[in-house]
Amino acid sequence: MISEILKTINRNAYLIILILLVFFFSFQLGRISNDEEVPVKIKRASIQEIFGEENSSKISVQENESGGVERIDFRVVASKKSTSKKYHFLWCAGAKQINEENKIYFNSEEEAISGGYSLASNCTK
Repeated sequence: MISEILKTINRNAYLIILILLVFFFSFQLGRISNDEEVPVKIKRASIQEIFGEENSSKISVQENESGGVERIDFRVVASKKSTSKKYHFLWCAGAKQINEENKIYFNSEEEAISGGYSLASNCTK
């Protein structure tokens, strides 16, 4: 009788140890598979953080296709002959259609707005 009880305990002990080992190894495998290296994201500071609010409308820094850094001019342009008094950003298609001799440059949007101009509907920031 005692020998039967010992056999049952031994059988169950092996089973318990086996279950614990399977659990431990499964847990470790899950951790290992989740330890892939996460790429580091580098966030560029905004122009407002670097130059302050008053200069942010004039210059911006942006990464180009080759990974280099370029400056973008944030001035706006309007046409001298315009009857609609619309201004465009320099990268807008509307700005490229204005002849160079007819262009009026403003240092900022605020300057164009104070001159009575409004943003053209085909231009976006």
